[in-house]
Amino acid sequence: MSGLILCSRKSDIPYKIPDAGINIYSIEELSYYLYNNAYFLDENFFSDELIDYIEKNLKLSKTAKKLRDGMLMKQNFAELVIYVLSSSMYYKEAEIKGFEKELKAIGSKSMLEKMMARANMLYKNEKYITAKKTYKNILKNKMHEKQDDSFYSDVYTGLGKIYLKTFYFEKALLAFEKAYELNKIETTLKNLINAKLLNAFDKGEEADFDKENELFPGIVFRVKEEFKDTYEKICASEEYEKNDGIFRYDGRKNVDDYFENIYNTLEKWKEDYRNYLS
Repeated sequence: MSGLILCSRKSDIPYKIPDAGINIYSIEELSYYLYNNAYFLDENFFSDELIDYIEKNLKLSKTAKKLRDGMLMKQNFAELVIYVLSSSMYYKEAEIKGFEKELKAIGSKSMLEKMMARANMLYKNEKYITAKKTYKNILKNKMHEKQDDSFYSDVYTGLGKIYLKTFYFEKALLAFEKAYELNKIETTLKNLINAKLLNAFDKGEEADFDKENELFPGIVFRVKEEFKDTYEKICASEEYEKNDGIFRYDGRKNVDDYFENIYNTLEKWKEDYRNYLS
């Protein structure tokens, strides 16, 4: 965790917060995390593993007991969080009381709004696979509550960005097309054009942008210029130069074997990257 946090008792063994990928070593660090991320969390955050860690590693048996009893009595998330904050020396009483009011406001958010906040947090923390599952779960549960078109456009946009980052360009294009159907704004159309460019580039094809140019004249040219500028910066990087040597054809290999090797290498890199992100 960033910043300096004074701790009353610190464990040598960390507790790794699921999904966020953050290690905490004290009740103060846990309090800090909850204070800044409670919007994205719910009762499920207080797992048996976390409560055991508080009891055995942080030696806070009273706090652990309060949490266990609270879970058994099905106390709400706000009460459980306050148990933790009150056990630390990091926040003043006035801050804790003020935060308790905020937590009650968070509790009024709908299920899909909480899921959306969680998916966005996972995406921000580069937990793309879990974020993708959460976005998809929102779409699966959409019949349970009413949200406006802009909400679901944001869901599809989140999915599209994840598909781009994991090299599923065709799926990204489909996601951005659905997003654009729902909000009809220029920013979403630019995402769609970028996905169409990458999908065509990946397949060695030319993309048709007649429809997009009709909607926003000149937008394809602007996106292509941005795309070209990004591509040129990548080509000028040291990492690109190093990898370029691996793929440069030296005339000594069979051309078919050469291109098959490139394809297999790239596919392996993609799969390794996808596995890393999960």
